[in-house]
Amino acid sequence: MKKLSASNLINKIIFLFIMISIIISPENAYKSSLEGLNLWYNIVCPALFPFFVSLEILIKLGVINLIGIFFRPITEFLFNIPGEGAFAFIMSIASGYPVGAKVVANLRKEKICTKTECQRMISLCSTSGPLFIMGAVSVGLLKNPDIAPVLLISHYFSALTVGLLMRFYKREKNNKKSFPGVHITKLFIKNNDIEPIGKVFVESIINSVNLILMIGGYIIFFSVISGIIKQIGIIDVITSLTDLISCKSNLSDDVVSAFIIGILEVTNGVKECVLLNSPYMIKIALISFFIGFGGFSINAQVAGIIYDTDINFSLYLLIKFIQGVIASFYSILLFNLRHVSVFKTDSYQIIYKNLIRKSILKLSFSLLLLVLAFFLASVLFAALYVNINKKNKLHKRLK
Repeated sequence: MKKLSASNLINKIIFLFIMISIIISPENAYKSSLEGLNLWYNIVCPALFPFFVSLEILIKLGVINLIGIFFRPITEFLFNIPGEGAFAFIMSIASGYPVGAKVVANLRKEKICTKTECQRMISLCSTSGPLFIMGAVSVGLLKNPDIAPVLLISHYFSALTVGLLMRFYKREKNNKKSFPGVHITKLFIKNNDIEPIGKVFVESIINSVNLILMIGGYIIFFSVISGIIKQIGIIDVITSLTDLISCKSNLSDDVVSAFIIGILEVTNGVKECVLLNSPYMIKIALISFFIGFGGFSINAQVAGIIYDTDINFSLYLLIKFIQGVIASFYSILLFNLRHVSVFKTDSYQIIYKNLIRKSILKLSFSLLLLVLAFFLASVLFAALYVNINKKNKLHKRLK
């Protein structure tokens, strides 16, 4: 007979509680799940599905190997990861959660990168997208486009910071560095063994459909959990316990409530922060933490993506929490710098309000065009290499 572990018992109690809550209040569960379904069907699915299909195809065609060749010196020097990490970081910035984790998981499944390299990589390459920060958060919820640069810079700088910290993770297990020519030769040899494009395309669509359905399940389920928590007053109990532990600290119940909701799901947490009767800097710090951490909803999606790899999810979750704290610190620093006299000049306002805000989207599209250019270059190089090989073999036969 198997022993009942503490974690197993806790899991059974939690999911039994969720089941009972759904039975007691089916209307609330239905409304919450419908909200999650609309979010997935109208926003998440159309935005992420094309990215997932493209990622699968690029990896199967060996394009990421070529990108790794060009970025290897930079990524090895800064983050102690192979050049393929640059592609994961670019895609994560361009499209947001959880595309970066998907790229890293695929790199591990294809054995392009080692376990240690992927562990360092996933801490750096799991970020939110600029469209969510600028559009949904800054414009849609906060109604303040001018705060977008603060949230954007603090978020991506926090990702780079944890990436620099993780470069020291298991340094003794580094692979020996090799010359670019070795990787180019391997890339061309791999391109000769690529499966037919029709088969690659079909497999990529199937894998992407499975992944997007899994993400939809997580979104709907966590929407139901958020609805249950709000209805039955769990947040009130937690805030009361927090007051007892902290001996009536200066934190208001609304701040604690917003923090708990944001820990579960980012968007709902941001909505709660907007309604807080607190200083604006506290709101920005909380929102920056939520975006950096990602919430349990997004991190559960990452767990589902990397579950069949040997990447350590517990370590990843810890690093994401640290990233949230760092992002919150950076946002406070940047928010205060906005009021320094040096940054109030007309030239700074032009850069701050116009150039940065407009250039973020241009940068995202430029990065995607760069990936496309690498793809075309890899195809041309592969074709050239095959033709040279054929001519050499023909020349040897004639001799």
